[in-house]
Amino acid sequence: MKKTILISGALIFTLTVGLTSCKKEGCTDPTAINYDIAAQKDDGSCEFSNVPEPSTYIPSFNGEFGALIALKTVTTIETPIGNQEQNIGTAVAVFSENGGTSFVGAGTVSLDDNELNPQDNNSYVFTPSASSYTGINFPANLTWKGTGGVWPTFEVTTNQGFSTVGEITSNDPAGSSSYTLTSSGVVGADSTLFAVYGANGHVLKTVGGNVFSHTFTAGEMSSIGTGFGFVQVVGLRYDIKNDSGKTYYLINETARTKQVNID
Repeated sequence: MKKTILISGALIFTLTVGLTSCKKEGCTDPTAINYDIAAQKDDGSCEFSNVPEPSTYIPSFNGEFGALIALKTVTTIETPIGNQEQNIGTAVAVFSENGGTSFVGAGTVSLDDNELNPQDNNSYVFTPSASSYTGINFPANLTWKGTGGVWPTFEVTTNQGFSTVGEITSNDPAGSSSYTLTSSGVVGADSTLFAVYGANGHVLKTVGGNVFSHTFTAGEMSSIGTGFGFVQVVGLRYDIKNDSGKTYYLINETARTKQVNID
């Protein structure tokens, strides 16, 4: 659960779905890019890629750490007059002394003077207001501050900036088939997260930086449900800082999100 909190800003929806029937045919080779975990009989459809993906970097989040996440979200919404984009800037911060099992308080936490709201589990979240519904407008350099609590006072700055994630070009997924989620491009990312959020759950895959396409198998897709959902491509950048003996992971995320209808 803690890794999902740190790397994903998307919403999870609860609806209903039926599972695929038994004796399903499909690709049964787990090394194929379209491997179907639910298939019981191979139908000769397996596809293979000879192009290796870039190495994937994900922080370990061991021991004592602070995770400071700045999140740009770009959501594409289909309307009768065409696609519309909504841009929002938010932030999340957590501080742990036991590898993320639980969080501790750090007093008042802010990102460039935008104060985050403490939650019951000692995480901190910036919530856009009615007067500032687009949230934080991120500058080139981001400065995080905490006034101190169980976690000590701190101030750390990053100038790493954000990756660029292009528009999602994939069509609506079919829950019983494999699905290739594609952005028009991902630039400047240390790693890329692909996600499909549906009725009964979600599937996630983190791959190397600047990868702009990933295929989820039919088996993975069959568990997420049908109806209203979201797909998401997230470019992540990581900067590690130390202050007064504490380690801070400054994570800048650019999340491109699209509403979909899952058949």
